[in-house]
Amino acid sequence: MSNKKRVVVLGAGVTGLSAAYRLSQNSDFEVHVFEKEKEVGGLCRSFREDGFILDYGPHKFYTLIDGVLDEMCKIMGDDFLSLEKSQNLFLKGKYFDFPLKISEMLTKFPPHKSVEILASFGVSAVKNLKDKTEPKNYEDFIVQKFGKSLYNQIFEPMANKMFGNPRQLDPQLARVRISSPGLVSVIKQLLSRKSVDKTISAPNFHYPKYGFGMIPEKLKEKSESRGVNFHLGVKVKELKLNNGMLSGISFEDSSGALQTLSCDEVIYTIPMQAIADLIPSLSTELRQACRFVSFRHTIVYYYLLKSQPVLPAMWVFYPESRFRFGRLSEMTKFSPYTAPLGHTALMVDFTCDDLDPTWSMDDGELNEMLLAQLKPLKLFNRDQVIKNFSRRFRNFYPSYKIGYQERVDKIRSLEREMHNIYFAGRLGDFNYNNSDQCFDMGYKAAEHIEQGKQSVESWGELRQNRFEKYRIVD
Repeated sequence: MSNKKRVVVLGAGVTGLSAAYRLSQNSDFEVHVFEKEKEVGGLCRSFREDGFILDYGPHKFYTLIDGVLDEMCKIMGDDFLSLEKSQNLFLKGKYFDFPLKISEMLTKFPPHKSVEILASFGVSAVKNLKDKTEPKNYEDFIVQKFGKSLYNQIFEPMANKMFGNPRQLDPQLARVRISSPGLVSVIKQLLSRKSVDKTISAPNFHYPKYGFGMIPEKLKEKSESRGVNFHLGVKVKELKLNNGMLSGISFEDSSGALQTLSCDEVIYTIPMQAIADLIPSLSTELRQACRFVSFRHTIVYYYLLKSQPVLPAMWVFYPESRFRFGRLSEMTKFSPYTAPLGHTALMVDFTCDDLDPTWSMDDGELNEMLLAQLKPLKLFNRDQVIKNFSRRFRNFYPSYKIGYQERVDKIRSLEREMHNIYFAGRLGDFNYNNSDQCFDMGYKAAEHIEQGKQSVESWGELRQNRFEKYRIVD
């Protein structure tokens, strides 16, 4: 009989895979990864279509976390390209660098708009000196940092597209998602002529040669070679309890048969609210918390084009309400190996919820709406389109509605009660993070289990002192 400790990992996205990869290096553990899809990678997968390699929206690998890039370079080897980043903002018919440069605000905006932006910022700065009130919502946070004018022109319409009504969103979303400290830092950097602050904007990043999906595939390959068991295309039905701790899982395999597997530890990286369906005995209070916790969905619409690259940058943000989409990106700018010679692939991002009419549109309706909105941008002609289609994803972005933190903390209380479950990753821990942070979180969960740090404080401190300090750097 084996003395190995059995660890179950729910979900084979980057977080789950990094945890499995780390545990696979220790022969004291037997690791099982469960994934409902037939492929690993979650939101970081790539797929092939008519000779193209396509991602689920634009991805980059950039990190400020010590050790993470070194480990990823070791995993990826020569297939990890180093790229200089380019991203733009399209506003009033002009392309701007993003994050916004003060020089462009003064030269590309109409003079009265530049004055309005700076004056609005000045008003907010003076008000903040007198009033130290903490922001109550996303809108308050942005207005304090950038002023009302810039908020109205850029941040409010983008927030509506990406996250929902900014007045109903917790300010923590802005803290995580917007790395710039505000216009003061932008002006200081301009005057001092310092190099780009890498904590605000990533000047370069890494990207796999044949699509971002190479990262999860490599993690699976290396983990599997060391004995990790992958259960793909299966549906987890229940988490079993014994004396208040998780003792096993029941799952429906690819043939439809119901099976049970005992376990000692569970690393949970699937959507947080799904735990209400997996543990029938959860209290009413916890079930209500799960109903409140929700995610935004995403549609990525693809145009496969017989054309040279069409965008001026890797990706471009479109805040104006005349565009339903929030961002365009182009695969060939990340790697020329992702498209046949003389071709390119344009990706269009939509973020939605269940009630959004866009979520209910079929591909034909989406295409006609898109072509009408893309026409003034003059990126391509209809006769250059080889193929167009969408991919749709539920549970893509955590929805940081006001009140979310209290509910998330209630669900996380299961970690203290059970002592052998770890909520981790964007979906599992309801943590708006990027792939490098997902990798780090999975790695740390595995290390925590490996080192036997079962005290509640140790894992809680790790979350408070490390995970909750993650910031998105564009």
